[in-house]
Amino acid sequence: MAAKTKGLGKGLGSLLGDVANLEKQHEGPALPGTEERMVRLRLVEPNRSQPRKEFDEAELQELADSITRYGVIQPLIVREKDGHFEIVAGERRWRAAKLAGLREVPVIVREYSEREAAEVSLIENIQRKDLNPIEEAEAYQKLLDEYGMTQEALSETLSKSRTAITNTIRLLKLPEPVRGMVADGTLSTGHAKVLLGITNEKALTEAAREVVEKSLSVRETETLVRTAAAKKPKTRKKTLPKQAAYDDAAKNLSDRLGTKVSIKRRSENAGKIEIDFYSLEDIERILEHIR
Repeated sequence: MAAKTKGLGKGLGSLLGDVANLEKQHEGPALPGTEERMVRLRLVEPNRSQPRKEFDEAELQELADSITRYGVIQPLIVREKDGHFEIVAGERRWRAAKLAGLREVPVIVREYSEREAAEVSLIENIQRKDLNPIEEAEAYQKLLDEYGMTQEALSETLSKSRTAITNTIRLLKLPEPVRGMVADGTLSTGHAKVLLGITNEKALTEAAREVVEKSLSVRETETLVRTAAAKKPKTRKKTLPKQAAYDDAAKNLSDRLGTKVSIKRRSENAGKIEIDFYSLEDIERILEHIR
């Protein structure tokens, strides 16, 4: 029995139309608003903003062998751009078709804006579980930064809770070596989220290596993080200009709580701290950090 496809969220169906179920073989005439055709492989190019960066060579070869025998059963989803066809969904099939030596591939041509193309590409990869956690986090951040999406809109589009999205994006705060460990599966996201409790990058990286070397459980990792915090050496406070000190404190709180924090001064040494939240789950998560 085929695996049940995840919900796409309100609004995304209008982007994909009836081709949203990308696991289903395309049959029959072109759907309204689509154009299916055979195009030269050399005219098809990958999307440079494609969230997926890594492709398993062995799996690509298996798909290429299947394509050699049966052809490309499921058309690529593309959009016309600057005299060529840019892939919105189906880069893996395109790569395998090249390996199989095909000259033409079937495509469905759709009209997408830059933001819509980014959303559809992200959805396809998430549905197929093709993205590693770091690629997924980078894709979320790109939609937020470059296309002005809010976390609320992203949550609705992806049918994911805002807490899940926030926690995934927090992985980008990991030092580069640790991000690499999460990306290749050496370190689980559960372990990585616990390790974010260590603010010193060097100490966090060393702890991550210890977790992997000793095959520590998440609970054991929590103990490791608490121990590291207890042994944290005292450092001299930086002498900062008054406002810079408050800005630095707000940034540190924001990093720890995983949400926006503002410090508003009423006078020289008095004011208030504002902590943004977006749901009851967010409040509970913030309270856990404060406790």
